[in-house]
Amino acid sequence: MQYQRIRNIIDIEKLRKKTISIVGLGSLGSFTAFLLAKNGINLNLIDFDKVSIENLNSQIYSRKDIGKYKTKALDEYLKKINKEIKINITTKKLNSSNLKILDSDLIIDCTDNLETRFLIDSYCYNKKIWIHTAALKTIGLVYVVKNSLSDLYQSRISLDSCDEHGILNTTSFMTASIAATQAIKILLNEEHEKDLIRFNIWKNTFDKIKIKPEKRKKIQVIKLCRNNYSVNLNKKLDLNMLSKKYKTLLKNNNILVINDKNRIVINGNGYIIFEDTNEEEVKKWLKFL
Repeated sequence: MQYQRIRNIIDIEKLRKKTISIVGLGSLGSFTAFLLAKNGINLNLIDFDKVSIENLNSQIYSRKDIGKYKTKALDEYLKKINKEIKINITTKKLNSSNLKILDSDLIIDCTDNLETRFLIDSYCYNKKIWIHTAALKTIGLVYVVKNSLSDLYQSRISLDSCDEHGILNTTSFMTASIAATQAIKILLNEEHEKDLIRFNIWKNTFDKIKIKPEKRKKIQVIKLCRNNYSVNLNKKLDLNMLSKKYKTLLKNNNILVINDKNRIVINGNGYIIFEDTNEEEVKKWLKFL
């Protein structure tokens, strides 16, 4: 039987009823999906990118996949190694208008850009925990986000990316292994790691770093990439009132999207994403919220 050797370690029947959304199917996402599929977990795969020859060294894809959407190539591959799991694919970029595609038992962020990460954060904020991963060169990190990603990234963040600096494939696989293990623990209601896990696979270092949620009284504004901003108002918002005021519909009873000159994503707990704007526009909007 396929799961015979792990039945004494984990509750495989419970896992087989669960679904995990993986956002980003590059080096981290493809390996994470592979490990979770082996453990019988249903998957919701989200990525808009196609496989290129540059991906072959650090990602799970092969030469025959070049030109295919990563979602479709990975779907085909995972169904060969486990026909029993259910796989849903979304070949679209996650944005403020389609956050519902994240609906699942757990979300794992395997992206390489801050806008998407903070969109996931706004969707989950004060509602459910999720897993944030990142890797660059020989360094990887995994963090289970309980409160907000802004606890980890509290100021302007480095815009380094794997495209510019590269990544060792063993870094990707180790990061994916840690993330998949944390995901299994969470789905089984087992004790998971609360601290940030950070390692350097080349230097053989492994650290656990305590992240303390800040008790903020002031409004926190974080500048993301490409003129996007993350804002935490640290107060509850009346989304029904705002929905009527701006004549727009609530999404999932927790997210409000306002389309003006710039797209604004508002969480009822006062967490806001401003897309394609500038700091002056952000300040103007904050006066009305």
